[in-house]
Amino acid sequence: MRIVPRLIGILLMTSISLPAQEIQFSVRTSSDTLLEGHLLQLTYHIENADVRSFQPPDFHPFDIVSGPQQSTSMQIINGKVSRQASITYLLHARKQGSWILPPARISAGDQSLECPGPAIVVRPNPAELPDPRFPGWKPKEARPEPGDSIREKLLGNRRSYRL
Repeated sequence: MRIVPRLIGILLMTSISLPAQEIQFSVRTSSDTLLEGHLLQLTYHIENADVRSFQPPDFHPFDIVSGPQQSTSMQIINGKVSRQASITYLLHARKQGSWILPPARISAGDQSLECPGPAIVVRPNPAELPDPRFPGWKPKEARPEPGDSIREKLLGNRRSYRL
């Protein structure tokens, strides 16, 4: 009977001394080079963390078409817990050039982590080829600048008179 308490003690000590799983925070893009006017899918992956907050970067000069879309999963296999989360954005490349997006940040437990932003090259699209992954997609018309009259935009040079 003395073996059982010793065995329980050894099991408790080994479970306490097991290292915690390392938190991983990364970003993936659908492409690192695309044509102006096409869409870019940007997905942040977080593993082995209970995320309290996510701070996305400023996506300038890209426009957010969709997102953030979030998915999470948790697995417990033989007492080992693993968590995964992903946050996805769909961005419109409205300006040509080479861009490096700023980093995104998460808070998980007592840690704050930063994921460097990806480098993206947007090439000119003189023939205005549609994006083959999203064939029917077109950007919304630009909103009027502050101070621009919507009436002027609608009527153009025509005048309106009140009677």
